[in-house]
Amino acid sequence: MREGRFITPEMSILLDLIRGLAALVVLGGHMVQMEIYTGPYPLTETAQHNAVLIFFVLSGLVISHSVRTRPQDLRTYAVARAARIFPVSLFALLFGLALFTIARSMGLEASLEHVRTDAAEPANLLLPILFLGDAQGVVLPPWNPPYWSLAYEVWFYALFGAAFFLRGKLRAAALLVLSLLAGWRVLLLMPSWLLGVWLSGKDFRPGRQAALALGLLGWLVMLFATVFGVPAANLLLPIVQATGVDFNFSTYFITDNLFAIGVAICFVALRPLAAAKAALLERWAGPIRWLAGCSFSLYILHWPIISAMSAFGMVAGKNAWLFAAYALAILAFCALTARVTEHRSGDVRKWMMRVTQRRALEAPARA
Repeated sequence: MREGRFITPEMSILLDLIRGLAALVVLGGHMVQMEIYTGPYPLTETAQHNAVLIFFVLSGLVISHSVRTRPQDLRTYAVARAARIFPVSLFALLFGLALFTIARSMGLEASLEHVRTDAAEPANLLLPILFLGDAQGVVLPPWNPPYWSLAYEVWFYALFGAAFFLRGKLRAAALLVLSLLAGWRVLLLMPSWLLGVWLSGKDFRPGRQAALALGLLGWLVMLFATVFGVPAANLLLPIVQATGVDFNFSTYFITDNLFAIGVAICFVALRPLAAAKAALLERWAGPIRWLAGCSFSLYILHWPIISAMSAFGMVAGKNAWLFAAYALAILAFCALTARVTEHRSGDVRKWMMRVTQRRALEAPARA
């Protein structure tokens, strides 16, 4: 193992494929969870949660790779992250609220059993915009529960940026303030994100036999974490009963971080496969990049859509073909939406850079 870059060109395509497939797993799992589809399904009810942990490891890996390979300062880093997140998150908040309002106006809110009745309260509209709420034990918005992972990930970005770009007492102070704002629940899952950060600077090159052994080990670690998630969470019951605290989406942090270790091991095991299949990956790069390019929108928009489908009685029952058709329709809608949100991050970044640069130049003049 040498210091270097974990993400090679062919590995980048393979990781994009994993990201896209993970988003589809979340979509399918939630359609089953909300009983849009009630027929045979090959994955367990924990698959969509485990997919989020894959996103976390991927995110840490990609963000760290970006700052290692492209000249950046704190301003350009913050602008790049904001330009990536806000176009999609703001649209998702407004879109979810619009669907909820329409359903409620038609007297269908009783059908939205996965939506809290206080969804339209001001705090539930404002806190998600700032990704606040988990420090108080609540992850919002209630009409879009998958938003929780985005609220976690934004604080991972902020804490990493402060640690990477700041120095000395300023860094210590910034990390303390950001940690308090993020909340301890977010910090409990940050090791899963930091695994990706650690991987980004490594140049693991296992041989074929070693890669197979690592792949098996990683799979066994993930399987163990999945099977023992509930027993491990039960170890926290005395704390919960004594203090009344709610671990919320970090309830399974013990096995979630263990699962993330398994994911990281599997990523290492996949490097020789990516290198061996570089030509094949390059041939399919277009469709893979397309799927990965709308995965963020798919992840953050699918729940309001399937909630509305449930409210309006658009269910597939045990019909697998109708289930697949609904899933493809949701994917198509999110891909179209991504063209005006997710894919416009470059334009948003340029605009934000101009604004922040102008204000930076105006500040000394006002002083």
